[in-house]
Order: sequence, then C-alpha cells, then structure tokens
Amino acid sequence: MIKMFRHQRVALSRMRVYDGYALFMEQGTSKTYPALCRILDLLKSGSIEDALIVGTKTCLGAWERDLAFFDPADQDLLKEKISLINYDKVWRKDKASPYYKKWGAIILDESHNIKNRTTNRAKFLLRIGCEAKYHYILTGTPIGNGSLEDIYSQFCFLDPYMDRGNIYSNIFKREWEERSEDPEIKFKGSYREFLDRYCLLDMYYNPCSYKRVAELQDIVDKYSYRVKKIECLDLPDKLPDELYHLDLIPKAKPYYKELVTYNTIESLEILAENPLVLRTKLRQLASGYFTDNDGKIHEVGSEKIKALEEFLDGYDDKLVIFAQYTHSIDAISKLLIKRKVKFVTLDGRQKDKNIWKKFQEDDKIRIIVCQYESANAGIDLYASSTILYFEPTDRSMTLEQSRDRIHRTGQKKPCSYIHFITKGTVEVAIYKALSNYQDFNEKLFTEYMDFYQRKYDTTRR
Repeated sequence: MIKMFRHQRVALSRMRVYDGYALFMEQGTSKTYPALCRILDLLKSGSIEDALIVGTKTCLGAWERDLAFFDPADQDLLKEKISLINYDKVWRKDKASPYYKKWGAIILDESHNIKNRTTNRAKFLLRIGCEAKYHYILTGTPIGNGSLEDIYSQFCFLDPYMDRGNIYSNIFKREWEERSEDPEIKFKGSYREFLDRYCLLDMYYNPCSYKRVAELQDIVDKYSYRVKKIECLDLPDKLPDELYHLDLIPKAKPYYKELVTYNTIESLEILAENPLVLRTKLRQLASGYFTDNDGKIHEVGSEKIKALEEFLDGYDDKLVIFAQYTHSIDAISKLLIKRKVKFVTLDGRQKDKNIWKKFQEDDKIRIIVCQYESANAGIDLYASSTILYFEPTDRSMTLEQSRDRIHRTGQKKPCSYIHFITKGTVEVAIYKALSNYQDFNEKLFTEYMDFYQRKYDTTRR
C-alpha cells in the first residue's frame, strides 16, 4: 500500500465514521484510493461480503489502476469481491440485471450522473441502494450551474428507504425533523418536500431561486468532505498522469486489424504505401476516423467524444484540450457547440495566434482546444490547471512543452494531466514511449508492428 496524502487520510477517516458519506473531491485529488481502503476495511472485518462500484466508462480505469497499489493478498481480495460497472450498463434489463441484488456496499463515482432522479439509472441505483448497508458517493461537481436541486438524488442515495414503492431520503427526513419547531410535524424526506423547503418555482414548476440555503449547506457539510486541489498543500505541483483507457469500437476493429496486418483496407481500396502513412492512419483510427488515398474522411466512430462528454459533465473549471488532428478538433468543437460551452481554438487554421489571451482573460471562455504544433510552446494557459490530451503526440519534447503551458508562473493549483488512450491500438505504444521520455520513432513503430502481427497470427491460428 502507498502512503496517503493528508486529505486522503481525512477522507478515509470520515468514511469510517459514516455508513453513508460523500467525497466531493476535485479532479486530481485521488479519491478512489481512500474509497478502496474503506471497502477493504469492511471486507476484512466481515461487515460486507461484496461491493458494487458504478462509474462512467472513463473513470473506471482509475479504480483498476489504484488496485495495483495494494499488497498482493489485499489486491486479490478486492478483485474477487468488487464488481465494477458503468452507469450505462448497470440498469439494463432492470430487475433482470445481474446487479439487481443486495450489495454490502455501493459506491457511485461521478455521482452527479444520478442528479436527475427520474432517469432509469437513478431509479435503479436508488432502488438497490435501499438494500445496501453502506453507501458512498464521489464527485468533484455535485451541483452544476448552481442548481441546488441536483443534490437531492445524490444525498437520497446515501441513506434511502422505500415506502409503498416510493424512495425517500432518511438523511433529509431526520435533519428536517430535528430542525422543526413543532415536534408533531413528521417528514418523509421526499423530493416534493425538498422543493417546498429550499426552492422557489417558476411558472413551469422548475426551481428558479432558492431559500434556506444556509440550512441546506449545513446538512450537506455534515455528510460530505470537500477537497479542492488548491487546498492540498502536500500535493506535488505536477500530479501524476491520469489515463482513461477507452475501447476501440467494434466497427473500427476489423479495419484496424486489416490495416496493421496487410497495410491495406481492401474493401475501401485504401493502401498505406509507407510506414509514415500507415502510422498516421492507425492513429486516426484510434480516434474514430481515417482518410483514404483521395483525402476523403471515413467516420468509424470512437468512444473519445462520448468520454469527453462524460468528463465535461463532472468538470466546471477552465480546461485545455490538446489534439493532433484538425478533424478531431472539429469533432470536439461540434460537441462543445452542442453543449453551449464557450470555447476558442488554436490550430494551424486560426488566423488570430493570440486568441489564447482571450482564454486567459475571459472568465466566460471555459475551454481552449489546441493543436500541438500551434500551442505547445510560447503561450501561457495557466488560467486552467488541467490539460486533457484527446490524442497523443508522438514527440516527447512536444508533450513536455505542452505540459508547461499550464505549469507556469501565475499557476496557483497543482496541475492535472489526463490522457485518452484507445486500448489495443498504437496509442498505447506511443504513450509508453512518451512516459519514458522517448519519441515514438520509426524503430519503435516497427517494433509495435512486429509485436501486433505476431499476436494476431497467434490468435488466428
């Protein structure tokens, strides 16, 4: 086991006190490790026999990563007793779902994914939560855009109960009754009571303003631990890389295998005539598309845009995104426009090379989308403390220079670096080289090709 930072030790101690508790910890403060330690405590003490961890596809990789920090025996116990599943799959088939059972403990990572209590995922998780003994939620953004009603479903999950088919919150029921001036008044802990107590509704019965905010904050503070990177004085100024391992989607797999094995996609009359062209097309495929010999773009789909959308659901601060290809930048831009997020881009097509200053100075501009060649040197982006690498560069110096765009004089927070890596593709080999401060050169690409082809030949036999 590794030595925990002070804020991680505090988080674990709080989880040991409460059977239902929230860790509202900002991106990069490593909330998964203390949560795993709590599950290990419960397993070893015999308090639970199993645990369910639900998260977005992207964040589940962090749980698999942190398992490696435990001693072999503890690691085996955790792997045997923990079930990891994403929000999209956990509720499928409803009561026929293999996850519809009584769990010892349930943890919801990125718990803002159940903020809408009427969704199928929220209904399912609240229902199985009624049977579990221990409940924990983790997120850096429990409330989006100041919508206080987002907290109800998440706090309901911490201690839910069912009455005549309806699910209510024991926490709010208990806290409201303790605060009531009339001991004869009883509460259910319902969402309707929450709205009546804290929200002013518009003509469409949607919350438009709030009241008794101090009381609500007091209740939330009692059952949660809030951590921001800027408050963690023991964190290093550059945090370790966070890897989000994404799957190559089924439609792309046969194209990738054919291209890496035969240097061609026969059905589309595509030929990679040399190693440089082949490497480029493989890297494009890892991001969901490729160009043919006439320059036409073929879309095959990727988990990267969906993963970015999931990430943005739980992220409210300024963000720097680096991408290699203009097509990827266009796909990212399309998503941000759909989400009505104000952003700027800096790539080879951008005439205003000082547009990064708008990102620095304008609080309304939340994201800058950069191409490595245009933004990896000579500019300041310390208005953000996080870089998301949508796809990797193949040059070590370029990566290190890009890291320093946010790690500069004027930065007040530890810096986070998040990498989207498509499993089973050349991106894995590229990141391995970069992590060893090497360029992904022709020699390493040849080694990758030899390894992949031997593996494919063995599998085919």
